[in-house]
Order: sequence, then C-alpha cells, then structure tokens
Amino acid sequence: LGNCYDNLYKPSKKGEPDNDALLTKAVDNYQKAAEKLSASDKPEDKKLGKLSLEYLVAAYGPDKLNDPAKAEPVVQKMIQMEPGEPTNYFQLAKIYEDAGAYDEAEKVFQQAKEARPADPAVYMQLAGYYNRQGQFDKTIDALEERAAKEPNNPEAFYTISTYYWDKAYRDFKLKENEKREFVQKGVQAVDHALQIKPDYMEALVYKNLLLRLQANLEKDPSKQQALIKQADQLRDKAQELRKQKAAGVSN
Repeated sequence: LGNCYDNLYKPSKKGEPDNDALLTKAVDNYQKAAEKLSASDKPEDKKLGKLSLEYLVAAYGPDKLNDPAKAEPVVQKMIQMEPGEPTNYFQLAKIYEDAGAYDEAEKVFQQAKEARPADPAVYMQLAGYYNRQGQFDKTIDALEERAAKEPNNPEAFYTISTYYWDKAYRDFKLKENEKREFVQKGVQAVDHALQIKPDYMEALVYKNLLLRLQANLEKDPSKQQALIKQADQLRDKAQELRKQKAAGVSN
C-alpha cells in the first residue's frame, strides 16, 4: 500500500497538498510494514521488511520529502539488521556527506571497511569520498588497498593510473617535480595492469596519455621524441583493438 501511494506521488507537483499527502501516507505504511515484517520469523517477511525500510529512506530523499534527519535513524537500523551489508554504510555516509558532516561520513566509510575488509567496492567508495574532499593522498591509499585485495585484477591498477593522470593533468597548482612523480607512478600502475592483461585497451590509452604528459615535462628533445613515438604506438595499438572489438574479432 505504501508503494502504491509512493508511485502516485509526482515530484513535479511537490508543494501541492493532495500530492504531498500521498508521501505522508506512503511513509506511514512503510513504517508499519517495516515494524511488523522485520519482527517476523519468516525469511520472506524479513526481506519485505528490509525493502520497506529501503523505500522509507528513499521517501525521505532529496527528490521527495528531503528530510535527511529522519532518514538517518532508518539507515542506522538497517545497519544494525545487516552489519555486513556495505551499501547501508554507503547510504549513511552519503547522508552525512550531503549534510556537511564530513568527519561522520569518513567514520562510516571506515566502519564499512571493517565490516567488509575484502570487498573492493568499499575501497572504491572510500576513494571516491576522499577524491570529492580533495584528499589525493588518501584517495590513492584507498585505491592501493583495493588493488592489494585484487592483485590479479588489471582494472584495479588501471584505475590508480587514471587518478594519477587526472591529478597531473588538471591540477595546475602542482610543482613540476610533483607532476613528474605522479606521472611516473601512473606509468608504473598502468604497466602493472598491462602485465596482467597486455591487450587492455583502456590501459593502453592511458599509458599513451601519461607518456605524453611525461614528454611535456622532458627537457631533452631526443627523450621527448622517444616518449611521443612510444605514445603514438600505444595509441595505434589501442585503436586497432577498438576496431577489432567493433568488428567482433577476438584474439
């Protein structure tokens, strides 16, 4: 019933009494359903109880009631019910982050890591948070922790290289020696990815981009040309792989 009221609500008519009343009724029914079903011994009922809580949190979201203060205790309850489910921690951290409670958001991400230390998604979420906060060192630390959990996954090392390239390319406040260091670390990371998967098209593209940055920082013309030549070869190889993929050719 709560879901029916929820589906009838129109965000474009927010502020109209009859429309807003639909959300109030939806919330009331979600709360009743969650309380009743979560207390049941039946797995099916517990699953529906969890779903009711998820819908309740969504109803308190920014595109509906926009009431994070009421959403917070609901997500806290979801964490208590499923302490090993990382998505609940991510949701709570987002509530804190959106409210500007950054210390609390970071604590929740750390709790997610403690709850699921082997889950790569936890480290990616943590890296994304630090990146939004402009904390590059902590971003890289989280990405490297993720790579340590997946040593045979080329995407983990490729991702690190993209962050190094983005930092070196876009941050104009960096000193030249810092740019050199980040480019070199990016090359090391992407080389690791290519060792695992030599035909990794996206990694070839980023190594090409990193080498061009390295060439821009190089003072020796001959070394600069050598880097550009290598970058061109990587670009051409990536384009060939892209053509093969488009043609449905698999090596």
